[in-house]
Amino acid sequence: MTQKKIFLLCLAAAMAIGFSYDARAEWEIGARTAFDSNVNRSVNNRDGDFLVTAYAAYSRQPSGETRLDWTLRAIVEGAAYADYSDLNYAATMISPGISIAINPQWNLNISPFAQAKGVSDSDQSAMAYGVRASLKQKWNKALYTGQYYTYTDNNANEDVYSYSENAVGVFVGVKWTPAFFTEVGYEYSHGDSFRTVSTSTVLTTPTGRRGYHRGYSQAYNADVYSETVDRNAISINAGYDFTKSFFTLLGYTYNREKGDFDTLTYHTGFLGLGYRF
Repeated sequence: MTQKKIFLLCLAAAMAIGFSYDARAEWEIGARTAFDSNVNRSVNNRDGDFLVTAYAAYSRQPSGETRLDWTLRAIVEGAAYADYSDLNYAATMISPGISIAINPQWNLNISPFAQAKGVSDSDQSAMAYGVRASLKQKWNKALYTGQYYTYTDNNANEDVYSYSENAVGVFVGVKWTPAFFTEVGYEYSHGDSFRTVSTSTVLTTPTGRRGYHRGYSQAYNADVYSETVDRNAISINAGYDFTKSFFTLLGYTYNREKGDFDTLTYHTGFLGLGYRF
């Protein structure tokens, strides 16, 4: 898909956000600074980088008056990297959904989604589609748990960056006060992933099969190939509401990806500020 088409889809989704309105709706703007310890997903030359993201989002939540209701989440965002400027991007996502109140403590939400993403490295520009199903339980005023499943089909301009993925996860959260919460989670996913490797390296598995190279990437200054991986991720998040509108979020995730050729471990973290209105 061309960058022009991606831009038009981003514009259309942004207009959809602008004309959506409901008394139960909530708008949000914010910014985050983040770090990725292996931004180039390298087998033998790992490199970290900082990035800054700004976003505007619209959400419609269930009214709580009926057992069956509809939801909507739409977001427009952009990110800039400190060193890997070729990874700078603009993206928009829209996700309508159905919310089912199974009982006062259990809620099920099923939401298909579509995302358009334009990247400075045009090979990575993509359209993604998928669906997310989440089940959440509220055990008392403080403790909540949840489980989810997400399927993603990402179609990039260059096949090596395209992927399909199935992910399942669980999380446990505690609202210590009306303003402060913490949450821990675990996610397992199975799907395609790209890796980079220096051109002087030959990939060989224990069975003697060679890696599947797809050419040279200017963005990473390395060869890029794709393989199927199993990823395990453990996350810790915390949030604090300074006021009814102004809040902060802090998060850290440990990731481990195992493929035929190697196992990657990397760390991601972020600190963000947001405003709801």
